[in-house]
Amino acid sequence: MHLRRPQLTYANVISSLALFVALGGTSYAVARNSVGSAQLRSNAVTSAKVKNRSLLPSDLSPSARIGQRGRRGAPGPPGVFIGTPEPWKPLALASGWDFFGGGHQQPGFRKDRQGLVHLRGLLTLMTGGPAAVGDVTLATLPVGYRPSVRTIFAISTGQGVAFARLNVDPDGTLKRTAAGEVAEPDYTSLNGVTFWPE
Repeated sequence: MHLRRPQLTYANVISSLALFVALGGTSYAVARNSVGSAQLRSNAVTSAKVKNRSLLPSDLSPSARIGQRGRRGAPGPPGVFIGTPEPWKPLALASGWDFFGGGHQQPGFRKDRQGLVHLRGLLTLMTGGPAAVGDVTLATLPVGYRPSVRTIFAISTGQGVAFARLNVDPDGTLKRTAAGEVAEPDYTSLNGVTFWPE
């Protein structure tokens, strides 16, 4: 009796292959760089699937780059109130002195927005008044507009190019000191004199 040798047929190959896949599980071969945004479903990549410290700030949206609010710092120093400058007040001139006139500014004083005292105006030493040389008292400032210490300024005086020293004392007196004879009619400018009050 002769045994019949089994023959390999297409049906046998397919059935054997199907049995092998069923027993061994399903596997997929993914080519390198073949998965992109088109293959990913929405919300498929979560925080758990991202490697820690692998993203850069440029990978995040502007809102995601904002960190937590830090602790509140210590309060700063109080600000300086800047108010409205005062109107000009007439300066109380000493005997023998008067407003120079001729379209110049009237002698006056005021405080600016920060509290600085400003002087202005052009004075003249009238004929028959005190001597034009040495220490001559021009005027007196009221309380609140006086410096805490003597403050010295260089001012214009006389006819022509001449200068004198102006002392503003803590008692409010303005004293001019001229080095020599001052031509008549005398003038003394207070423009540009500015100082912090007491």
